[in-house]
Amino acid sequence: MAASLLSEDLDSYSGQYGTHGAIQRLQFIANQTPKVNLKIDALKLCLDLLKRTTNCKGYTEVYNWLKELLEGSETLPAYDQVWVEATQKQNGILKDLYEQDLNQAKASQMKENIRQCYHQLTNLCLEQGDYPTAEKYLARSREFCTEPQAVFATCMTIIRLRALQRQYSDIQNFTSKAHHTPFKDEASQSRIFASYGLYNMTTGKYKDAATSFSQVKPQDLGSSFSDILSPQDVALYGVLCGLGSLDRAEVQSKLLDSPTFRECLDMTPQLRDLAIDFCSCRYAACLASLERLKEPLSLDMHLSGQVANLCEQIRSKGIVQYFAPFLSVSLHRMAEAFNTDVESMQREVAKLIGQRQLDAKIDSQRILKLAAVNIRVTQGPLRVDTGILFE
Repeated sequence: MAASLLSEDLDSYSGQYGTHGAIQRLQFIANQTPKVNLKIDALKLCLDLLKRTTNCKGYTEVYNWLKELLEGSETLPAYDQVWVEATQKQNGILKDLYEQDLNQAKASQMKENIRQCYHQLTNLCLEQGDYPTAEKYLARSREFCTEPQAVFATCMTIIRLRALQRQYSDIQNFTSKAHHTPFKDEASQSRIFASYGLYNMTTGKYKDAATSFSQVKPQDLGSSFSDILSPQDVALYGVLCGLGSLDRAEVQSKLLDSPTFRECLDMTPQLRDLAIDFCSCRYAACLASLERLKEPLSLDMHLSGQVANLCEQIRSKGIVQYFAPFLSVSLHRMAEAFNTDVESMQREVAKLIGQRQLDAKIDSQRILKLAAVNIRVTQGPLRVDTGILFE
């Protein structure tokens, strides 16, 4: 998410997304947050958005959820039975009509007509929030795609449905199919990069994710992709994946100095400052900002499962890069730089040494020393921390 990160309130936050994306994100927030007021606000807004769809089942479920939280309260909105009954009736009529159209198209054996009929049924189910059934109709339409544009559109719709259900395993497959479809425009390529980025991030391939997100042009995502990601999400995911997997020079060149990614960063100054602090070796400021963002980040439906691992990797990356220019450095100085105590710093450093991320050793005076000087000779000038002699 998060409201405190990307917007001032839930209305502004949800407004970044298409209706279905906003509904899924608000339900995720309501399910994850321990804050009752935030839960209630998310559900109320979700209830309003559901009435823009034909998802009667979702509307009833969210209303009952909200009713449990507001039982006896005057602020509980009225259940719109008239809308539910009218919408259910209309859904039934449309389904019968679309199935008749499909049978007629199959009788005519015209592939494009059959594909369009399957897409009608796909969109009907999507509007009802029945994403698995929508995907089944869409899968049946694939054999009737005769034009590259239809193949691309089908792949992107499957990616959209999988993202809405937080099922990421097949996103790479359909993104690859879309990538190899001919006659794509530049905007289509940005959506492909964003899809690759989402898959790589949710599967822990942070470096690949950062590289993909860095190539997304925000203006090219368009409304059709807004159920999946917003430009602010591209900045958020790109920065966090970049800080957790790239060195400072790469973060500078691929993210901060990239004209393409800079457009996303300019929409989120807080994230831009985070990356600048990291590249400027202001680790205490960077990590303090990251710590404040942990709670809201955990409410992002795509990022939540990666927050703890990413934050740990960013901190570890900072420690490794802090030590890189030195032959030896005091753990007291490192603790000060990372805004922690010496004992905690020593445990972190020892863990990185054990994981072979740091080629160093800690002596009895709590001095971190380079373990093998000859390995680092070609990496540029090394320094001995002020007042410390390397033996």
